[in-house]
Amino acid sequence: MADSQDMTMGYLASRLGDIYTAIALLCTSLPVKIVLPIGSVSNVEVIPAVRRVAEIVEDQPMPEEVQAELFASCVFWLAAIDLYGLLTQDFHEVRVQSALANLIMAEDSAKVVAGWIKDQLDS
Repeated sequence: MADSQDMTMGYLASRLGDIYTAIALLCTSLPVKIVLPIGSVSNVEVIPAVRRVAEIVEDQPMPEEVQAELFASCVFWLAAIDLYGLLTQDFHEVRVQSALANLIMAEDSAKVVAGWIKDQLDS
């Protein structure tokens, strides 16, 4: 059982990292560039950075719908990382599924923002 939990936690950590990187890259392409730490970073650095993006997203000169999608991507990612922390203390499969659902929502919202950015570059 422990091997299965370790594999699950490894997968969640990988997805958290992938989606964080996607959010960080999106932020560098925003109308007002936001630079988040990337590379070998810890939760101590990335969690406050994503929280800050969520706090200042409304200052970006872009449609409210796109602001809302970026905000959603950040808060879903933050919820997933909070669940990951809980899982390290008390592993439950339902909590795993909740974390994965939050990551799916974070990724979907990030894709909407990426589409908007691409449209701006193409026009």
